[in-house]
Amino acid sequence: MDSPVSAPSHARDRQLGVSNLCGCSADQTARGWRARHRQEGLLQTSTGRPFDEQKVPYQITQLLAEAFYYLFRHGYIAPAAGDNYQQQPLWHKYNVTQRGLVYFTGSEPVPEEARSYLEFLRQLVPNRDPIIEQYVSEAFIAYEREAYFAAAVMVGAASEKTVYLLAASLLNALKAPSRRGSTIETAMSKRQLFALLDSVRKTIEECSAGNPPPIPYSASEGVSAHLASLFEATRIQRNDAVHPMNAAVSSSSVRMLLHSFPYALSATEKLRTWLDANPGSL
Repeated sequence: MDSPVSAPSHARDRQLGVSNLCGCSADQTARGWRARHRQEGLLQTSTGRPFDEQKVPYQITQLLAEAFYYLFRHGYIAPAAGDNYQQQPLWHKYNVTQRGLVYFTGSEPVPEEARSYLEFLRQLVPNRDPIIEQYVSEAFIAYEREAYFAAAVMVGAASEKTVYLLAASLLNALKAPSRRGSTIETAMSKRQLFALLDSVRKTIEECSAGNPPPIPYSASEGVSAHLASLFEATRIQRNDAVHPMNAAVSSSSVRMLLHSFPYALSATEKLRTWLDANPGSL
């Protein structure tokens, strides 16, 4: 297989210094490949030069072996198809899958690179709540072990915490007493999450309308859409993951939740900053 490969960040901790002996970390290797291919806009399939595997240091071959099985296990590469339908897959030749193309050419963090993802989250939301970050960190631990139900629960818990923080800031920004404030306060005290989500969404949409709107567009931009993704995360947490008679939780559904969460958190935190700075203004 001539397509570039990368190794998972967690593997470095299990190997006996293999990545360090190579002079680079596994997640740095992954980010390097992805950055290069974003810039070139293609995947290099062959250099055209002969390859002498006897000259490759053992540490490099060990790292490449680990990277190969990592990519294979996650569906980023697959054996090439045989010459006809009766022939088995060609196990000596591998192609990059469609999912692999997205991985190699993508610029956004993916769940398979927990360290890069958390660095991105910290940069995007510098003042994030530490409990939320802990939930997300544990979601990665579960995801890597293919415990997708547990991962969904952790992402859902992080989303739920995000909603309650936003609701508290919104309640502080509402003039008291008010019908909207009473509805939000009741839902918070009774832990009625879905009712709370609906009340928060409606209040934000109402306060973002008008000319000029009570909440400026710069603060409320995209919040309604991101609240929908937080709603989906909590729905999966409470229904699909907790109640086994409901739909199953897959790796794809958890990947989608993890992919959208940093942006949802960033949008809600931007709005919270404005709400906290303008108490009793709505």
